[in-house]
Amino acid sequence: MLNSLRLAYLVFEARKPARWERFMKDMLGLPAPTVHADGSTGWRVDGASQRLVVSPGPRDDLAAVGLECADEHELRQLVQRLQAAGHRAEQGDAALCSQRKVQHLWHVNDPEQGCVELCVGLAEAATPFASAAFPDGFETGALGLGHVVLVAQDLAAMEAFYGGLLGFGVTERLQTQVGPVHIRGTFMHCNQRHHSLALFDLPSSFRIHHFMLQARSLRDVGRAFERAESLGLPIDLDLGQHPEPDGTFSFYAETPSGFAFEIGAQTQAIDPTGWQTMHTHETSTWGHQPRLRLKLKMARELIKSRFRGRRRQPSQAAGTATGATS
Repeated sequence: MLNSLRLAYLVFEARKPARWERFMKDMLGLPAPTVHADGSTGWRVDGASQRLVVSPGPRDDLAAVGLECADEHELRQLVQRLQAAGHRAEQGDAALCSQRKVQHLWHVNDPEQGCVELCVGLAEAATPFASAAFPDGFETGALGLGHVVLVAQDLAAMEAFYGGLLGFGVTERLQTQVGPVHIRGTFMHCNQRHHSLALFDLPSSFRIHHFMLQARSLRDVGRAFERAESLGLPIDLDLGQHPEPDGTFSFYAETPSGFAFEIGAQTQAIDPTGWQTMHTHETSTWGHQPRLRLKLKMARELIKSRFRGRRRQPSQAAGTATGATS
């Protein structure tokens, strides 16, 4: 079961939206944004009226993932499947649809309370997209907006939701070790993009690990890397290349909220028809060397995750003694 979905947009909640405005302009070189009645701001990266939305709020994190369906029929099918499985899917009102620049949408929470917005009719902009920072533009269209990687504490439950209910296929499974951190990942496709969504089981305080924008030229990736360094953005991973069948040449740096973004190019398309899940133990064939800042950040997250685990143990033990289940 593979639906005709594509990643439509991402919504971020930010404590300091002004920093995001500078990031979108200076780092990503995006055109002037649209400001909505609720205070959120939407930016274009292609011919669509908006793809990246920043909403003021107390949490620096991902607020919603927008997935565009092929048509109303597919949208209804997905909503019915979710409701039949016990998920509370609710229709977005006219105000929310206007803010997201779509005709209709339904929103539902995944197993880890991340908001997913299923939509149809993503509006087109009135003028062509142009960016001096990315003169060749970004690879979107039928492939949707790049990809997003979510942090999954319960990888099986999240995979069952996005795969079993929403119809994503599993492209690759990852198991690897980065220093003391053991990482499991599932890369998932919903069209010919190698992965529009990935789930990572790793220590993190964020719901999102990173989002990726696919440039159309290597030149634009190189210029973006130089720009990130000149702007003083924290670089997480230096330039490098992911292994086949992905093959993306990219780098990773930090957004104003602290989670990462990836700028890449030359991502290989796949044929999802009859795709056989692959397994890998490496994230890069060369490069992508972690900076010291990232190593320290990962160590802090590992310590925090172990501390949270110790704090949960007494209640879990009590639940076991009384026969309670979670």
